[in-house]
Amino acid sequence: MKLDGKVDRYAPALIEGDVNLLSASLYTDLKLSFKGVEMTSVTPYSGRFAGYRIEKGKLSVDLAYHVENRQLKAQQRFVIDQLQLGERVESADAVRLPLRLAVALLKDRNGVIDLDLPVTGSLDDPKFRIAPIIWKAVINLLTKVATAPFALLGRLFGGSEEMNLVDFEPGKAVLDEAGQQKMSSLLKAMQDRTQLQLDVPSTYSPEVDRPVLVAGRLDEKLTGLATEQSAASKRKNAVSAQETLADPAARFEVLVAQYRLDLGADAALPPTAQETLAKSRRKRDESSLAKANAELEAALREKDTVSDKDLEELGQARARAIQDALLGSGGLDASRVFVIAASAKPPADGKVRLELSLK
Repeated sequence: MKLDGKVDRYAPALIEGDVNLLSASLYTDLKLSFKGVEMTSVTPYSGRFAGYRIEKGKLSVDLAYHVENRQLKAQQRFVIDQLQLGERVESADAVRLPLRLAVALLKDRNGVIDLDLPVTGSLDDPKFRIAPIIWKAVINLLTKVATAPFALLGRLFGGSEEMNLVDFEPGKAVLDEAGQQKMSSLLKAMQDRTQLQLDVPSTYSPEVDRPVLVAGRLDEKLTGLATEQSAASKRKNAVSAQETLADPAARFEVLVAQYRLDLGADAALPPTAQETLAKSRRKRDESSLAKANAELEAALREKDTVSDKDLEELGQARARAIQDALLGSGGLDASRVFVIAASAKPPADGKVRLELSLK
């Protein structure tokens, strides 16, 4: 058989193949082709089953149905060009999925959705109906795409299925190598999927961020003070701040000076530090110096505070690091990446995890 015609006057349609006219279920081998069918004509169906009107789009279909001894093997390819969903339509039969996101994920940079949906089954199965099976396959695909979008992008663009999970070291806002690789793959994905937009949360974890920030501030203070002392020294071979702080005895002197700057000249030193200070420099052993230094550092950290604002700024710096990785090359429009406010989150395996989301 061969049927050659057009759909809605302009879209070519061709059906051809072999059919056993006495028993089509014993042997049928058909190919069906429709090219450039206007999808606005299927709005009644899209409204009922998808919950949206269709504003624009052309559908091309290539189907190959082979039935032999009541066993069906079907190859189905659907190519949808420039699909645009319109207003929502209330329907009890409509799927409850973020279809706009699914469409944006499936479209390539040219606005084309290309789907292969093979179907197999037995015509003797009383529940076997080709139309519901096709619809179920479409719904399953859309569900996977909408509920696990980064898994799809990871498969398509060579990245991890968890490219939306970006880990930062406590107190830091620098992408590590794994994070940079994820952003490289995500950039490729967003360049190809031009309708996607990305939300980047400014996340922080007080449990692990606050101690690291406090320790970092103390290190900065000690380095600055040691640098001043080295510059003020009249010795010809004055050592650097790093060398000073690496020596337990010299570090003790710097810590005592910083302690008095922060807590006042008359503030009592911690017990071991007080005992160590009372000894002459020659009698200060490494064990007492290590304990005294630890006490002084703990006391200085305890007096320092990291505010919620400080933590929020750290979260924003992390979000900007992701922004820079995606937008720095100029290959992506800045309007597609949004930094969003985020509340504190517990750490994940000792690190701070930002979870990106698409829309």
